[in-house]
Amino acid sequence: MTFHQPKSASQSKKFLISGQRKLSGEYLVQGNKNAALPLISGALLTRSLVQLENVPRIADVNHLLQLIESLGVIAEWHDDVLSLDCRKYHADELPPNLVEKLRGSILLLGVLAPQISTFESALPGGCPIGRRSFAVHWDVFRSAGFRVTEKPGGVKIEHIDEINIPKVYLEESSVTATENALILFSSLGKGIIYNPAREPHVLTLVEFLKLLGCEIELHPLYYQIHGGISAKQTTVNFQVPGDYMDAGTIAIAAAITNGEVQINGISKNDFTPIRKVFEHFGIRFEEVGQQALNITAGDLVNPSKVTSGLWPSFPTDLVSLAIVMSTQGKGLCLIHDWMYENRMFFIDKIVRMGAHVTMCDPHRVLVEGPSRLRGTNLESPDIRAGMALVVAGLCGEGQTRIEHADVIERGYENVVSRLTLIGAEISEEY
Repeated sequence: MTFHQPKSASQSKKFLISGQRKLSGEYLVQGNKNAALPLISGALLTRSLVQLENVPRIADVNHLLQLIESLGVIAEWHDDVLSLDCRKYHADELPPNLVEKLRGSILLLGVLAPQISTFESALPGGCPIGRRSFAVHWDVFRSAGFRVTEKPGGVKIEHIDEINIPKVYLEESSVTATENALILFSSLGKGIIYNPAREPHVLTLVEFLKLLGCEIELHPLYYQIHGGISAKQTTVNFQVPGDYMDAGTIAIAAAITNGEVQINGISKNDFTPIRKVFEHFGIRFEEVGQQALNITAGDLVNPSKVTSGLWPSFPTDLVSLAIVMSTQGKGLCLIHDWMYENRMFFIDKIVRMGAHVTMCDPHRVLVEGPSRLRGTNLESPDIRAGMALVVAGLCGEGQTRIEHADVIERGYENVVSRLTLIGAEISEEY
């Protein structure tokens, strides 16, 4: 398949936004980014043709596809279906320049390590939102008889021992470590994961692995894999669920532009923890059919506190956007993200727009609203903060220019065209 080559730093994409336009209409949420990446990695466990529907066409997916193509997988798009021909896949070391672009590339280690006695890889990259150690991932591999040696910029994984039933206790309920353990233990045909993550996209991977023939039991305290991949299937079909982060983003954008948007293609169960917090702000939701919600907002009022946490708490990926929404709510709101110490480090940018935000410490900010936001020139630091700046620009007076918008498109599909469809005045340039 053919991918667009990235522009040079001097040609990075910019978004131009004219604010204070009400968003209205229907919006179809994209496929879940955090589900798509482990599904693509897990597809390598079968020597079959895997067809994934509703995969978002985003930069992170493109980077992962380039990685698996280096292993002989043939990846092709057919409308909204991603076809992965894994029949000629071969285990090999990964190109460092691609690994370093994507933290999700670590999920390929769970596929490759059992097939290569000694395996070396660059360390995965990703958004600079905090110190995210790989230690919990290395615990997964060590529990299965691998020696892991981390060195500057890389890691060496050696299979040195046969373990009857690998057992790992995750000291933190890491999503990607749980997914890595699910993929690795499914490859080995057995294993127990204590204290696993339970996010919807983790359960989506479980569902996919079961489709491949794995026997997986879900218990309140652990997941247990009893059997590995079954005999090769000719074709495997699976649908990526809707992205509740995308839905949450549009809900905030509709609310602070005083608009009304119907979001389609979202699991209401997945959206429940987000919806509950948004209702505290005064956003109103009306259920329309099985997978649609109509969103309206009048006068927003800030709750006293919003705290992110492990599922089913409010997700950390929406904290940056919640801060922007709080700038338009009445009153004080303390927003706390205990996971990532750099999550809050974009607030200087919305302060430049006129927001009243005080950083209490690296994990907490105090927002006083409502504030009158004014457009200015900004830079996107990471996916979620970058999209928060887009939403702030939609609300603000005048024009907002966002540099390094390519970062946003690592996680959000066709940002300009999809927002334009619901009334935003937004364009892109290089």
